[in-house]
Amino acid sequence: MVFYTGCNVLKTPHIVLLCLDILDALGVSYQVMGGPGDCCGILQFRAGDLDASGRIAYATTDRFAAAGARSVLAWCPTCTVQLGENVMPGRAAGATPYDLQAFVVWLAGQLDRLRPLFRHRVEKRVGLHEHPGVAGVSASAESILRAIPGLDFVDLEQPRVGYMCNTLQPLPAYKREVHRGLLEAAAAAGVTTLAGVYHACHRELCSHEAEWPFAVVNFLELVGESMGLVREDHFKRLKKMQDVDAIVADVADMVDAHGLKLDEVRDVIEHHLLGEQPLPLRGAVVSE
Repeated sequence: MVFYTGCNVLKTPHIVLLCLDILDALGVSYQVMGGPGDCCGILQFRAGDLDASGRIAYATTDRFAAAGARSVLAWCPTCTVQLGENVMPGRAAGATPYDLQAFVVWLAGQLDRLRPLFRHRVEKRVGLHEHPGVAGVSASAESILRAIPGLDFVDLEQPRVGYMCNTLQPLPAYKREVHRGLLEAAAAAGVTTLAGVYHACHRELCSHEAEWPFAVVNFLELVGESMGLVREDHFKRLKKMQDVDAIVADVADMVDAHGLKLDEVRDVIEHHLLGEQPLPLRGAVVSE
């Protein structure tokens, strides 16, 4: 198999590492592909540059074929839609000799193999943040969570739109209402944990953990907990600091080790790490 990360999930590496840990535990033989070198071409597609988008995307699907894999498990929903709906249907017969499948849907299909690996009870009341855009993902995530011993799954009965939170970017006010409703529903349901599926959603929601009576995690963290697999969520740890200077101090050794420019690091922290906050924290001062 090929495990295809896409690009954007690399900002939250604990999610990717848990995927790989689970594949290892299942004894799967796989190759990892992704990052800018294996782009799906979505940025060029959205900009209307279809020639560049096609060149980039077809180069990636050709590399999948060259790997000799029968299946490509895609983590990112953007990549799944772009390649599965916009790119691969236009290829000649035989040019893509593999199946492209969402990782979460594939994982739900492995539940018979996965259940014996759930060795630890997870005594938590869990609500799921869902998006329906990639068929089967929400139902698959729910079935996996319901299989974890001790876990009490709660349907938060919230609007399910798009395939990831960043697809709601053109509707900022609506996105804020979706996030506010989700947090309020989770609190009203008395959950101990609000679990999301995808990385962009996690980046936008995780800092709210500091102000609400529940943890905000990726659902694979709960899968890992039952399997005895732990990967620290450094992104959330840093974002919850809500202080540029404190974050810079925390990552100073990494800045030095990689020869980064401090002003660029501060800009990334301020505008991307902390600035990616569609629904402001309740204690934040928001300028009009």
